[in-house]
Formats: sequence, structure tokens, C-alpha cells
Amino acid sequence: MSKQPLVSVIIPAFNVEGFIKNALNSALNQTYSNIEIIIIDDGSTDKTKEVLEPYITGGKIKYIYQANQGLAGARNSGIHKSRGKYITLLDADDEFLPEKIKKQVKALEANPDYGICYCDIIHFSEGSPRKFYHHRYTYQSGNLFELLLKKQFINPLSVIIKKDILDKWGVFDPELRHTEDWELWLRLSHTGVKFYYLDEPLALYQVRTSGNLSIIQNEPKMKENSLKVFARLEKNLSEEERNRYRFKGIIKNLKLKTTLAYLMIGDKKGAKNYIQNQSFILKLLITFLPSQVWQTSLRLARRIKHRFLLKKYS
Repeated sequence: MSKQPLVSVIIPAFNVEGFIKNALNSALNQTYSNIEIIIIDDGSTDKTKEVLEPYITGGKIKYIYQANQGLAGARNSGIHKSRGKYITLLDADDEFLPEKIKKQVKALEANPDYGICYCDIIHFSEGSPRKFYHHRYTYQSGNLFELLLKKQFINPLSVIIKKDILDKWGVFDPELRHTEDWELWLRLSHTGVKFYYLDEPLALYQVRTSGNLSIIQNEPKMKENSLKVFARLEKNLSEEERNRYRFKGIIKNLKLKTTLAYLMIGDKKGAKNYIQNQSFILKLLITFLPSQVWQTSLRLARRIKHRFLLKKYS
């Protein structure tokens, strides 16, 4: 019997016939051998299962079909069906580099006080698969709660998690689409779970350019879900913690971002729902500047920001 602890690789799949083989093969080609691969087909209507059939009949994966529940619901189903000591998450259009699981298991086995290991990842665009970038962030280890209050910087692709932590503190909230991972990291870190940062790029994250417009259209809902996350979190903080972390300022900043997300899609009415505590000058600008000006300028600012945050990886 292998002395390696079992690692469960959870792969949600929804209409990914063109991507999933690369993701799956990257899991099968790991230098770490004691893994189980669980694919949750989240209601696909394309040829996803047909593509996976050789892997299913060959016994290389555990395949589970369910009615569509969204990304969080699919991940949760895989986690509940898993048997591993560790859980790692792989979306169907991303890839693991060969030593990801081996190196992250080694890090957690050598540092038992930590519950989650996360690593650097390399970004590439679907239209430019050989041009690699990564973020300019400086990542840290330890209790990351205060840092996570300011920014969501942990991509689920980068993590490996002790399953008993999820058994104890819960999994992803399926009602919080696009913000469910941020909520989970906040919830776990607030309980004292420590994150170990492994300073190596160990996975490839595909940036989907074909859906840029839909991503922008979804921004207001994502920001509103972030506000829900922090409203819920606020109830679980003591008064001393709320004062220490300047929680009112965090909420105000999130409302500003929600305002700008609505302006980026030209919806002044939606924006005005969140400007009560914003500056008088901003209120005037929202009133008098045309929606098209807001859309153009904010989308340009968004592109510039993303280009600055990413630097070429070689």
C-alpha cells in the first residue's frame, strides 16, 4: 500500500468538450501517483461525456452527472464524494503542471500547522496559448484574514486543502456565484486556518477572452455578492474586530466598486443605489456625465489595470 496520502482532484465540467482533455491529462500526468480524479458533469448538453468515455471505461476517473448547480455546487458534490486526505481543484479549461500535487503535499506534510497550501500560477489567454504571464502580487504565508479582507488573491486552481478542514468548517456557498471562493477563504482564515504559500508556478490558468463582454456585464452582480459576503461576515465579528479592521471603510469601498461596476455597463440607476455614502463630487459626475463616457473610461481603466498587474513569465 502506498505511503502517500490520497489526493482527490475535483474537476467540474459544464459544456467543455473542447477543453477538458488537456485539464484531465494534466491531472493524470502528475508525478504524484496516489490520486483519485472526480469529474462532476454539471448538466452538460454538448459532447463532454463522449470525450470522457475512454477515461470512464478505462477506470481512470470517477464520473458523476448531475443537474446544473453552478461551479460551487459542482465542486461541493465532488468534495462530498471524495476519499482523499487532501482536496485540489482543477477547472476544465485549466491545467496542472506535473509536480503541482507532489510539491504541495510535501509542503503541507512538512508543515502540519497549515491547512491550505497555495502557489503561484501562470496565466495564458485562450487565443495565445504560448504567451505566459503571472501577477505582480507579493504573496504571504500564515493567517491571511486581514489581507483577504482587502483583496481576493487566492485562485482556487492554486490550492490544495486538508479535507478535514472542509468537513469541519464547510464548503463553498452555491448562492454566491463568482465570490464563493473569497467567502470560503475568509471563513476558514477567520477560524484560524493558516495558508502556506509555495513560491513556484505550478498551474496554468486560462483567461477566457471570448467572454469578456459577459464578464463585464456580470461585474455588478459579482460586487453585490461581495457585499453579501461581507455583510454576513460582519455579523460574525466582534465589535473589537470590526473596529480593528475598520470594517465600515471596507464596506464603503465595496459599495464604491459596485457603483463603478454599474457605471461600467452604463446603468446609472443601478449605480445610484450605492452612492449614498460616496463623495458629493462623484454624485455630481454620475448625474451629469453621459453613460457612454463612464462605460468607455472605466473599461479602458480596467484593461490598463489588468495589463499592469500581469507581467510576462519566462
